[in-house]
Amino acid sequence: MKVLLVTGKLAYESVKEIASQLKDVKADVIALNYPIASLMTVDYIAENLKNISLKDYDYIIIPGLASGDAQKIQEVTKVKTYKGSEDYRDIPRVIEALSKGETLSTIYPADTILKKKKEEDIEKILRELEEKGDFAFEIDGLKIPRYPPPFRIFIEFDASKDIEFLLGEAKRVSNYVNVIVLGFPNGHEDLDEVRKKVTKFREEGYIVGIDSASTKELIEGAKAGADFIFNLNEDNINELAVIKDKAFVVAPLSIENRANVTFNLYRKAKEIGFEKLILDPILSPPMVGLVDSIFEYKKLRDLTDAPMLMGILNVTELIDVDSIGVNALLTAIAGELKIGNLLIMEHGKTRWSSYEVNIATKMISVSLHKKSLPKDLGLDLLILKDKKRIKEKIRNPEDYLFINEHIEPKNMDKGFVVIKVADKIYLEWKGKENIKISGTDGLSIGRKLIELKKDINNEHSLYIGYELAKAELAFKLDKNYIQDEPLFVRGYNIIDSNNNTTKKK
Repeated sequence: MKVLLVTGKLAYESVKEIASQLKDVKADVIALNYPIASLMTVDYIAENLKNISLKDYDYIIIPGLASGDAQKIQEVTKVKTYKGSEDYRDIPRVIEALSKGETLSTIYPADTILKKKKEEDIEKILRELEEKGDFAFEIDGLKIPRYPPPFRIFIEFDASKDIEFLLGEAKRVSNYVNVIVLGFPNGHEDLDEVRKKVTKFREEGYIVGIDSASTKELIEGAKAGADFIFNLNEDNINELAVIKDKAFVVAPLSIENRANVTFNLYRKAKEIGFEKLILDPILSPPMVGLVDSIFEYKKLRDLTDAPMLMGILNVTELIDVDSIGVNALLTAIAGELKIGNLLIMEHGKTRWSSYEVNIATKMISVSLHKKSLPKDLGLDLLILKDKKRIKEKIRNPEDYLFINEHIEPKNMDKGFVVIKVADKIYLEWKGKENIKISGTDGLSIGRKLIELKKDINNEHSLYIGYELAKAELAFKLDKNYIQDEPLFVRGYNIIDSNNNTTKKK
């Protein structure tokens, strides 16, 4: 296969270096007399290629962000022409796709086409896994897997909260979870509240579980429509027989020999007439038995093919670490142990665990299906870090003025801004005029401020733009934003401008 890569003057050397590293493909590079490749139009490219003999090429690849339909170039050159990647560093991926016979687009960048195709492939796999899954039972239309894939996600809410708040949270996570579990605190004994909240959630169309230390509350919740009961244990198994048509999570009170105790509870429940059972020998928090408890899950899985549940909230909630990686790793562990049901919670630093675990279960499902590592699947949870660092090559770095000190402002306006982040970004200009703007796009908020307050000087505009960028990042990452304070801090240390580790001040 022979390919012609079209680029501009600034990117020529970089594209040429990438072309030289391509295997099993002959790739030539032509730089048109235009500085920035992405700003070229297809008309300009066609005009500059029309008098060049290109008959030996199988494909012409133009910059992904070039404007217009590349079909025009194909008509002029008589060579199949496609748009490549938005970033020249991704050219190898584009060439690989062509080598495999994949069809790219004359209109959209190759990144968009390849990403869409991967997403379609993943969705097809996930649909097939749903259709062919090994399910133990079905309740209220939800099939409970004996083994993953697929997975089911249960999220527990603090049911002592106001009902409107709980419903708002349920709506927020509804695309990511399967069952809403209303968890009532120890000592709670208000059957009327249980009845009203379970009924309300059922009326809103949610599949509901109830978790309570009170057997009376569990029975009342079941009567009100809760389908999943947390937990069936040594103390309440006989009393809960009155609602044995419901689905139960079997979890021992004993902290010794959890696998055996759980299995014996399961067998006793079966003898009494309970049919819809999910086993949970309880995941211990870090440093107080986490590893031992994982062994208990393995022992229990070896004893039975009954569906199992792992409460990964016991780890994510009890370690001060970003929840993304913890949730992904625990989901992978559950996948290896053939545990198809996961219980999570969202509170503070674990907010959006629903999304994280949802993506993690899809990754592990596809990985189990393909018998491959959960890597390069087209799905990832790389939110704060990139898989590969881009190594920028700076020509003549000595020509750049290096700033190694904090520069204080010299010429700020008499007015000032106050920026806060809540359900959106809020900016208030305080001075002779009072201007209030809110939104979710920091750049647009800044532009609107400049439009309304035309005499903000350059130094102040730079500061406002910098703070709005921080505010938007905080909003998107669900972090706290404090004006004039760093958004990211690495533990007890920070990295200074010389890349040296210094003590946090």
